[in-house]
Amino acid sequence: MARFLWLMNTAGGPPPFLGELSEHRFDAIPQYDLARADLAAYAAIVAGMHTDQRHLCEESARLKGYIEDGGALVFSGHVAHPFLPWLRPFRPAPQKGLESLRIHLEAAHPLTEGLNSDHLTFQRGVAGFYGRGSNPPPEDALVLTSVGDERMPVDWLAKRGKGRLLVHCGNDLFAHWRRAEPASNRFLHQFFGFFGGKA
Repeated sequence: MARFLWLMNTAGGPPPFLGELSEHRFDAIPQYDLARADLAAYAAIVAGMHTDQRHLCEESARLKGYIEDGGALVFSGHVAHPFLPWLRPFRPAPQKGLESLRIHLEAAHPLTEGLNSDHLTFQRGVAGFYGRGSNPPPEDALVLTSVGDERMPVDWLAKRGKGRLLVHCGNDLFAHWRRAEPASNRFLHQFFGFFGGKA
């Protein structure tokens, strides 16, 4: 059973769907307790859109070491304060109508297997929620998805040392992936299975 550390920075608990992924364990803690957490116990750390990036800058050396030693960090949001050396600030995509909001699948990968453009482009029939720009990736990153005619990277995966960094340039990767197959949570099982070492 893989363990994941879910950093909380809003009132309330973690997403309810975590309780439906019983093959994994999720420990949800306030972000500001990160310094006291034993990072080596976790397959991945999940940091969402409300994360205090200034605080993560204070933890930068520790997070970098955790990744390079074999851990993974999953970050969602717009980078405003690059808290790792591989991050750069958010760049908005030009807005030119529907096609400028369309999400494209860029690479075959176990994380995105079975997903299609409509799964990610539309939320209840409305486009633009998944990603509207890019946290520019390092040159050696694998771009998983992009947005618009300019194909600006939205989701990218970079290997660093023995570990990985996944960056999603949007508010909520998990809500879209859950809606793509809500009956079985196929894509969430796929996601956490990959970082838990089952892919």
